[in-house]
Amino acid sequence: MIKPCNTCEKREQCVSPCKPVNAILWKDNNVMEKHFHDAIVVYPKRGEVHFSELSEYDLDRMSNDDTIPWSSGDARLCKTAVFIERFFNGVPCKDLAERYGVKENTIVCMYRDAVAQLGKIIEALDARKEGLKAVKSYGFTDDQKFFLLVCVFGFSGAEVARMFKQDRRRLSLTVKRLADRYKALFAG
Repeated sequence: MIKPCNTCEKREQCVSPCKPVNAILWKDNNVMEKHFHDAIVVYPKRGEVHFSELSEYDLDRMSNDDTIPWSSGDARLCKTAVFIERFFNGVPCKDLAERYGVKENTIVCMYRDAVAQLGKIIEALDARKEGLKAVKSYGFTDDQKFFLLVCVFGFSGAEVARMFKQDRRRLSLTVKRLADRYKALFAG
């Protein structure tokens, strides 16, 4: 089989599949995609199955034993419950609006905001190796950043002290002081 990319004159400037490559990829409509933040990689499938190719019989035979049942009953915040119900359980916005006594558009906005917040949290966790260099750090004092990194994101006090070039003992006292303050605020 001749590989079209090996003999192509435009290989160095290629940004999208050409006709010969598309013909290979789309042969029998067996193309798979992997989505990344800056690119989509397309490749011919080898053993993978498109969900859309499954018959009703195949879908009925699929086991749900390994799925985790999600319940919004334990959620303290309405936005969290809306996210769980929409994302994991597929509950329609109309039903959630009736359940919580709000307009359907409010549910749509709550879900959108929850997804955006999760995206920010994931970005911060992905940036852990780089520390705060990769995260927009405006809006919080250094003490608040210390508290968030240690108590929310799970960094050790020593890691945070190194990131900020601070004394570990001073940082630990600062985090404890803020934790006590927040605990008292939320207890009342």
